[in-house]
Amino acid sequence: MHLTVIGLGKMGLSLAQQLLDQGKSISGFDINQTIAQSIQDERFTFLNELNDLKKIEESKIVLLLLPAGDITHQTIEKLSDILSSQDVIIDFSNSYFKNSIQEYHFLASQGIVYHDCGLSGGVSGARNGACMMLGGAEYAEAAILALLSDLCVPGGFDAYVGVGSGHYLKMVHNGIEYGMMQAIAEGLALLDGQERFDYDLEKVTANWSSGSIIESALLNHITDELRLDNILSQFSDKVSASGEAKWMVKEALDEEVPVPVTALALMKRNASLASQPFSNKVISAMRYHFGGHREF
Repeated sequence: MHLTVIGLGKMGLSLAQQLLDQGKSISGFDINQTIAQSIQDERFTFLNELNDLKKIEESKIVLLLLPAGDITHQTIEKLSDILSSQDVIIDFSNSYFKNSIQEYHFLASQGIVYHDCGLSGGVSGARNGACMMLGGAEYAEAAILALLSDLCVPGGFDAYVGVGSGHYLKMVHNGIEYGMMQAIAEGLALLDGQERFDYDLEKVTANWSSGSIIESALLNHITDELRLDNILSQFSDKVSASGEAKWMVKEALDEEVPVPVTALALMKRNASLASQPFSNKVISAMRYHFGGHREF
């Protein structure tokens, strides 16, 4: 089956390069035509437009690595007019699992096979070996399972039955990630703000990354950044939320499962985006009214 990677941003380009390293011949497409120049390999063909897929006579596997939302949905709609029955789309976007279920039913009516797949490990993982969680109406063909497994670290791939199950797992994975990141951030904030001891935070996180219970990829990442700049001066104090934790909290409310850590980590990010949160003004006004506390 012919392999095509659609969306050659950081993740898609890295995955494409890993496929080429494995000796596979692939094609790729991105609206940014200049990306074609970054892959110098005779086994890679850059498609000038999606319709060029029609010229490929083999059965097709399309790896979709686009941002969740309209661009993924619109691309799937376009592909539905291009692909043939039994061609396969593997959607690596961090889409809301309910949207993935809708995409499956839309494509199934035309005989196109759709799998949703969570992808973790960042750019380095996509390039050198990732973690993937594949969902679908049924287990994928053996060739697809082997293809994806080869793109992952040992033990880093598994498949699940149920349309949307892959993206559901990625949603929960990212919600957990929010909580872990928030806990690390709060701990380092206390170490940075206290005045009892003089800690080198890069030294501390390197220490914790070597055999401690909390050693993790996240600690390794912050250690690398602290090593470059111990006060993280190039980074903003504003932190965006990409959607997964919001979906997880909503799902938890629907299922009546408490997820307070994820919810608070999400609220903390939301609060960071407001330069002067109105709620803080309300509290300040009430404190002034009942106790004469002046904060202005």
